[in-house]
Amino acid sequence: MSDLRYLDNVIPADLCSRSQFREQCEKLETMLRAAHQSADKPADSPIAGRQQEPEIEQILQRVIVRAKGMVSEEMLVRHQREIPVDEIPDYAVTHLLAELGEQELRGFRG
Repeated sequence: MSDLRYLDNVIPADLCSRSQFREQCEKLETMLRAAHQSADKPADSPIAGRQQEPEIEQILQRVIVRAKGMVSEEMLVRHQREIPVDEIPDYAVTHLLAELGEQELRGFRG
């Protein structure tokens, strides 16, 4: 595993806790579900609606991986040191979840 001390310069320390990460994920999941439900039209067939429903868990994982990619890229730019995405802890991207989650929500809204 890479030395993660360099992450301190890229990730805001006050936004890097497991509990904050969990809270942000739960909030994002709730907003995604609400956006998806409001996007469903009553005239649609219930079966068609279920077939088209995106997997919220997959969306959350995609957002987390995208955020980790951003942190990895920032490390490379700032410190010329590459840290593989899979070595970045989930909670280290808490500060990016709100912004990336908003982008996903805009996709639902249209």
